[in-house]
Amino acid sequence: MELRVHRVPHSTNVERVALALALKGVPVTWVDVDPADRSPLVALSGQELVPVLEAGDEVVPDSAAILAWLERRFPEPQLWPADPAQRALADIAVAWFNGVWKVAPNAIDAELGAAAPDAERIARLSAEMSATLPWLEALLHGRDFLLGDAPGVLDLVAFPFLKYGVQAPAAEDPDRFHAVLHEHLPIAGRLPRLEAWVRRVDALPRA
Repeated sequence: MELRVHRVPHSTNVERVALALALKGVPVTWVDVDPADRSPLVALSGQELVPVLEAGDEVVPDSAAILAWLERRFPEPQLWPADPAQRALADIAVAWFNGVWKVAPNAIDAELGAAAPDAERIARLSAEMSATLPWLEALLHGRDFLLGDAPGVLDLVAFPFLKYGVQAPAAEDPDRFHAVLHEHLPIAGRLPRLEAWVRRVDALPRA
């Protein structure tokens, strides 16, 4: 069965899936989407965000849902812990990152797009982002990855965002959101375990 994944350049959520596919050794056909015309994506999936996976008659939008789909069909190597309690902790961590952590940078991005950005609100949101980084640094105490000794689902979910605390966006990347992450994630030179983790995950292959 051919797997097709629809993507746009520089997408953080697409990178999650590219990392998972490479770790599992699953071949994929990439379908590039024109960011200026997402109507084919809407026709396929009912929404305009990438990535979207096609597998036979199945259409799966949302990167977290795609990671879970891949885990069910290609279980090795595991992205989630086998132990039910540890698996639940991984699910909670992923839900927190997607539903809570990402709120602040998205809000900063939206504020910067306003006619008169509120500098005080941006500073508060930036402080919220910075306050979470020591938690992630602590997760890496005595281990190479956020939830264990091998790359797992939280690493794949968090890395495409946190990497901008260590490296600048590509010169050809026009996404203001990535510039927001780079400006408001004080990782490099301050959080050595987290910085080393970014470089460790960045060395992994992508599909």
